[in-house]
Amino acid sequence: MRLANVRLLASTADQSLTDLDIVDGVIDRVSPAGSTPSAGERHDLEGATVIPGLWDEHTHMGQWARHRTRPSVLEAGSAAEAAAIVRDAARAHSGDDPLVLVGMRDGLWPAAPTLTQLDDATGAVPTLIVSSDVHCSWPNSAMLARLGLELDGPLLREEAAFETLQVIERMLDADTLDRHVVDALAAAAARGVVGVVDLEFSDAVGAWQRPGRATAVHVEAGIYQHDLDLAEQRGLRTGDLIAGTARVGRFKVITDGSLGTRTAWTAHPYDDGLGATGRGVRNEDDRDLDRLLARASRLGLSAAVHAIGDAAVTAAIDAFERAAVAGRATADDRIEHAQLVAAADIPRMARLGLTASLQPEHALDDRELTDSLWGDRAGDAYRIRSLLDGGVRAVLGSDAPVTPLDPWRAIATAVTRTRGDEQPWQPEEAIALEQAIGASARTRIAAGEPADLVVLADALPSADDIAHDPNAAAGRLRAAAITATLIAGEVVHGSL
Repeated sequence: MRLANVRLLASTADQSLTDLDIVDGVIDRVSPAGSTPSAGERHDLEGATVIPGLWDEHTHMGQWARHRTRPSVLEAGSAAEAAAIVRDAARAHSGDDPLVLVGMRDGLWPAAPTLTQLDDATGAVPTLIVSSDVHCSWPNSAMLARLGLELDGPLLREEAAFETLQVIERMLDADTLDRHVVDALAAAAARGVVGVVDLEFSDAVGAWQRPGRATAVHVEAGIYQHDLDLAEQRGLRTGDLIAGTARVGRFKVITDGSLGTRTAWTAHPYDDGLGATGRGVRNEDDRDLDRLLARASRLGLSAAVHAIGDAAVTAAIDAFERAAVAGRATADDRIEHAQLVAAADIPRMARLGLTASLQPEHALDDRELTDSLWGDRAGDAYRIRSLLDGGVRAVLGSDAPVTPLDPWRAIATAVTRTRGDEQPWQPEEAIALEQAIGASARTRIAAGEPADLVVLADALPSADDIAHDPNAAAGRLRAAAITATLIAGEVVHGSL
């Protein structure tokens, strides 16, 4: 098959056109348009831009699939406004399943939520409101009773929040969840996604063994420490096939919390002038982290270490250094999030070959919190250009359901550091469009590469466009229309 007269991203400036020949799912030849004979099926794309297929390098697919079906309190500016939204949802709720809402951003609310507020809004309907970052949740009394829990305060945080959400998910029908996941991936393919890293908290490997999860999209399923025994029994290593297009991903360990819940572990205390103090939480000490990484290495699992605060990032790098000295380092280890990174840690990450798995949309979601809670250290937050310039490989994702599974949001923010009519935030950390797409793709458009491709309906903004009006460029990137998405040369969305 030939895709004729395409425009590659690197050639947009000189207006040159290219032909792509695809044989058995692989790019066989890249040549100037019309310079070589065409054999077989030919599609004239008439100058349409083609880029490599996009990956979302950090998702929680089960949660995202459910999230797409659940009411949201994201627009609530206070606990009272959230309670009003919940009241309407509770009135409309039926059946025995608990009511779960999403999108809580209590860190931006003027006052903390209370149990009474939620009880008054929901009555006997077991209800849970999950925060945008999934690191805390707000249950009502009926939900606490159903789960057999008691709380000192109104919110479940960190491990308690994760465990509660897993318990609730197990109450729901797995077949329905699988259909929702497949639907979510079809929607992702419509945005040019050819692969996702699924870091679901429950047994993601087991979930992707179910026939109801069949999808054309590539999947890498992560493994958490509570499933390491199961991973050892299965004998599956990073990269091994699970079923269909799903493979085993990395071992995920969470070493601190999040900015929104003030639990990210930092080298200096939080201080917003309103009583937010402390340095967050550390979930794994050096000894435990070394033990977990060593076991993962023995099992043939690469590692993905969640580290958001600068102290957590430093500790993660320290642990990877110790693993390297002990000969236990594995290929393509990652630090997930790396939202606050001290300048001295960037060359250390580069020397170790660590990948920074970043979610650019969080920067804009958290810009107010970052400026408030991290103050004069905000310049160390949400670095992208500094990491790339320092020789660190970076990959981009959404952390869905924290932000929607749409790589164009991450690309737009990475390139412009803005959205809507906002002023660009820390524009010195913006990167070039080619870099952002490269950090969102695993293949190149070159002979011998898999034919995972995206055909765009419109031209992408040029470097001059972005420099002249970053807000307009951000809007164009976020609204990027996809004509076709191909995986191994097969059209999985749209048409040629």
